[in-house]
Amino acid sequence: MISSAVSRVRRDQRPPRIRSAERARRRWEFWTVAGAVFVVMAASSAPSALYGLYQQRWHLDTMTTTVIYACYAVGAVLTLLLAGSLSEHIGSKRTIIVSLAVIVCCFLAFMLATGAWVLGLARLVQGVGVGLLTSSAGTALGRLHRNEDRKRAAAVNSAATSTGIALGAVCSGLVVEHAPAPLLVPFVVLAVLSTAGLLAVAAIPAWEARPARPLWTWRPRLTRLRAGSGKVLLRAAPVVTASWAVVGLYLALGVEMTSTLLHTRDRALSALVILVVQGCGGLAPMLLGRMSDRSASVTGSASLVAGLAMSVWAYGNADAGVFFTGAAVTGAGFGLCFMASMSTVTAAARDSDDGAVLPLFFAMAYVAVSVPVVALGVASSWLSVRSAYAGFGLAVGLVAVAAAVLALCSPPAVGRKAEPV
Repeated sequence: MISSAVSRVRRDQRPPRIRSAERARRRWEFWTVAGAVFVVMAASSAPSALYGLYQQRWHLDTMTTTVIYACYAVGAVLTLLLAGSLSEHIGSKRTIIVSLAVIVCCFLAFMLATGAWVLGLARLVQGVGVGLLTSSAGTALGRLHRNEDRKRAAAVNSAATSTGIALGAVCSGLVVEHAPAPLLVPFVVLAVLSTAGLLAVAAIPAWEARPARPLWTWRPRLTRLRAGSGKVLLRAAPVVTASWAVVGLYLALGVEMTSTLLHTRDRALSALVILVVQGCGGLAPMLLGRMSDRSASVTGSASLVAGLAMSVWAYGNADAGVFFTGAAVTGAGFGLCFMASMSTVTAAARDSDDGAVLPLFFAMAYVAVSVPVVALGVASSWLSVRSAYAGFGLAVGLVAVAAAVLALCSPPAVGRKAEPV
């Protein structure tokens, strides 16, 4: 913390022309990493709209597609648990480059898929790439912000994640409906974008002071927290669980519910609810990024409860307008919760110099987002969509209430206000 303050003072003593060029360079580097997060998260949701085509081509049942999604979740969580130390070993820049290379390989597997097992393998590899990126990108954005403002970095990370998931699902649906070779075109486009992102990140000068060690000297090991670092994760757990479980709930049921409410089979239109949820999730942190972590957690958790209540009632009463309004409120709640928890955990990781905090934070998030998808896929044969949505919505709402109460009871953190990028 002291060294970063000293470096800022030294930068401020340079001539204005040099300072201006430095700010422009750091701004470009910051948004390059944010763009990489956006592309990878868009890729993570793109296959969802294609499952219907895979089911028709290979006669897959719901359980099989659930297992394929579970491969993605297992890849992400295991990577965060076993490879969380990689960025400390080779540096976050190299870890991001490795993750983008892994993501490109998964697209090749998707393009060459000949059956369910190849899809499962592709999703597993994709999960590995996403797991490598998420925690290292969080660290990188905090370092690359021109003021090293963890609040603003967390807001941009949240926005890139949410909008990436939203546009990935919707654009994939548009490709399915209107483009030739729908099982090929999305992955060609994403492979090109990911390769461009890899080259752009590789062009950024190393931003870490500690020297990076060779990749081949690294060995997987279980991510372990240092003494005292677990408290911040325990405080963040209810907020992370509630907000990411909402994402999983809409990923699992959103397309089918929208199709029913709007009486359409158009996959792009049916993915509209994911665009609303994740779009508002990306917009809220950018508009309300100056809120304190405590206020954002309370407001976000309350929004999750209110939005879910509106959407559950609306779906039961076939009211599409209220349903999408509730989805928008829920999405804004997700964005604020993610921003607040990410900001808190990033600050704790930097203060304690504990590289295990961010990987375990994202491991919690991916478990939370995966449980509704897998559980509802397993229960789809005996549970109606209305019952599943109401039941899981109630469970997530209760967790969100607990998160809001815990945030209200926690002491407000004292910190510097967010500054623009």
